[in-house]
Parts: sequence; C-alpha cells; structure tokens
Amino acid sequence: MFTLKNRNELQKKLSKVNEYGEYSLFPGVTVVSSCYPEHQKFCEAIFRALNTNPLIIRYFNPLPASSYHMTTMSLETEQQIGEEWNQFIIKTLPHYKKIKQTLQEKAFYPSIEKMAVHIDQCISLTLSLSTEQEKHIIEIAKDLNIEKTIPRVFHITLAYSRPNKTITKEHCEQLHTEITKTLNIIIEETKLPMEIGEPKLCYFNDMTAFVPWDADDNPFKHVTKPLNLKLGNTENSELEKESHYEMTV
Repeated sequence: MFTLKNRNELQKKLSKVNEYGEYSLFPGVTVVSSCYPEHQKFCEAIFRALNTNPLIIRYFNPLPASSYHMTTMSLETEQQIGEEWNQFIIKTLPHYKKIKQTLQEKAFYPSIEKMAVHIDQCISLTLSLSTEQEKHIIEIAKDLNIEKTIPRVFHITLAYSRPNKTITKEHCEQLHTEITKTLNIIIEETKLPMEIGEPKLCYFNDMTAFVPWDADDNPFKHVTKPLNLKLGNTENSELEKESHYEMTV
C-alpha cells in the first residue's frame, strides 16, 4: 500500500525551484496539451519578452518556450508520493497505459477562446475553452476516475518566482504593470481561437520539459537525486502560497 508522506516533510525534499531560483528535480506524471511547436512564434515571443526584461528576471525565472503547455489533468508527483515513488510508478503502469489509450481513442485539440495574464507565485496565462470542450475533458476524466485531477483553472505557466528574491514594495506595482503590458501586447497580436496540441500522457523530471510517455516502463528509474534537496523556510512558504493557485504543472 502506498501512503502520502507528511506535506511539510516532502516540501523539504523536492521543490520546482530551488533556493537559488533555478529549476530543480521535481519528477511527475501529467496530461498536457502542448503549445510548442504548433505555436512556436507565439511561445518564443513570450519567452523573449520575459527573459529580456531585467526587472522580470530579477524576481522570476522564465520557463523555456518549448515547455509551454496547458495541463489537462494533473496526475502525480514524487513530492506527493514520497520515497516509494519508483515502486508506485511501476505498480501504476497499467492505469497510466489505460489513460494513454483513452486519450488516443477520444483525441481532440483544445481551442483557446480567451487568455488573460495572471501574476501570483508564478506568471501564467489563464485560459478559456468552449463549454463543449470542457465537458469533453470532464467526460474523459470521469471514464478514468481521475476527474479530481482537472485543474480548477486551465492555464499556461510561463515563469516561477525566485524564492531567494523578495519583491520590494517599490518594485511590486512596476513589476505587475510591466508583465501585464508586455504579455498583453503579444496576446492582442494573437489570433484567437488558438488550437493547441491534443492532450497526451507525459512525464517530467523538472518544469522545463514534458515528455510524451507510452507507459511501458518506469521513466524515472535512472534519475539521480541531487545531494542536497533541503529548502529554507522562505521557499516552503512560497510553495504553500503557490499551491492555492497552481496545483498543476
């Protein structure tokens, strides 16, 4: 039997962003609809806009354009499962295989009708799909008994905050204005609705890449753990705040 570890204990082991503001080991399994390379120009324009702004990169670490995606169903992470992660993955392979097959049988391409800038512990675009497509996602999840894994808000994560940087009062409003203005220019130039990739079962070792997975074998068996995964109190606090909005990757 696999049991979830104490939340605080797990947070001391794994985090999406480490104490240096860099993306770190955070393995997991998810279902995502990729925005790249279907909309390479759009993704790269966003990355370039964020990554070339000194104020933004001081407080946020932009994700690579190739990682941009909409999470359809957020499944499991090693942070949730704990030390039995590899055994859990092996035991759950038949279920993951069923998810992959169901996604193929009921394949569709999500069409983004609206998007808006959201700034919190991360920079993201909140997305609106048609009612029909939202129902389709729910139906697929219900068939697999994983409806609780559907995100409360569909979104594309663009950057995570650096836990080692506290946003000063003088920069807070300016930062919000610059991010919103910069991204809204790109959104206004983007033709909507925008069709993105079909939902696919993927695994990830960190937040920078989501790899399509056939669920034939454990993709994490050769992953090497960092020597020091301990986080400070500041980062644990940031993770706690982040979890209220982003339960998904």
